[in-house]
Order: sequence, then C-alpha cells, then structure tokens
Amino acid sequence: MIKGILDDEYLIKPITSSNRDEIKNLYDLCSDYHIMCSGKNATYEDVDSIFEYSDKKTSEDSLTLGVYDKCDLLVGMVDIFKNYPDNGTWMIGLLLLSPNERNKKLGTIIHEEINKYALIQGADTLRIGVVEQNTKGLKFWKSLGYQQIKSTTINMGGKESNLNILNLILK
Repeated sequence: MIKGILDDEYLIKPITSSNRDEIKNLYDLCSDYHIMCSGKNATYEDVDSIFEYSDKKTSEDSLTLGVYDKCDLLVGMVDIFKNYPDNGTWMIGLLLLSPNERNKKLGTIIHEEINKYALIQGADTLRIGVVEQNTKGLKFWKSLGYQQIKSTTINMGGKESNLNILNLILK
C-alpha cells in the first residue's frame, strides 16, 4: 500500500467514502478541471462515483489515495485501478491537485511513488486517459514519458470529449 511522507511536506494515505466531505471540498477547489471535463461543477454524486465498482473494476483492485498537507488538509488525490483493462496494467483514473499545489512538482512526486509501488506489485504498464481540452495535463503526462496509444470519445456529465489514452511502460 502506498502510504507515507512525500517530500517532507505531504502525507499520502488511503481514503474511502467516509472522506466524502473532504473529497467534495477538493472537487470544489478544482472546479476548473470539472468544468473543463463535464461543463459543470462536481456534485456529491461525482464523489460517490469514485467508489462505485463493476465486474471489471473491483473494490479489491481499487486504490484511492489522498494527499494531505502539514495542516491535514486534503490537497490532492489519486484514483487507480490495478489490472485494468488488462492484467499488469494499472489505470490512473484521476490525479487531482488543488490549484495552490499545482506547479510545485507534487504531481511528479506522487507519480514516482505510484510507479515504484506498481513495479513492486508486478505491474508492467501505467495508463491514463486525458481529455483533449486538458492541454496542461497532456503535457504533464507526456513529460513523464507517457505515449499516446489511441484516442476515443467519452461522455462526462453530458459533455462529449475526445479522450487521449496514454501508456507508460514501467522499468
């Protein structure tokens, strides 16, 4: 399990549906992301959807982590599904940082921890989907070595977007 201190400034630890209000507060801070993706602010239903599972995305293969600052405030989160869509591939469903924590290398530090943990757990690939209009996100993931493998469409909150699927082969 990924848990510990990140860069002496942040604590990363598992979060659950019991953190619903904290997650909603983070979503509100990150309204720019939600509006870009879905055209609207996030709701509690959007928060709850993080913890909804299916035959392909099980709770056992889910890893939802919160990133807390020194004041114990949730300033980021990452949601990962192990062995999705294939065995050995870990899908990063979301990496979200509050605006005050962006551009501080925190995303890179979190990614390094995910990468290390995934390798230890036997993963060989990390995958992420980035909506086309998220140009900063796309630039970030490509800077980490991710390469686009395909494009598809996605409907988020009634808004259809092109989705770039990127992979990183782990070493």
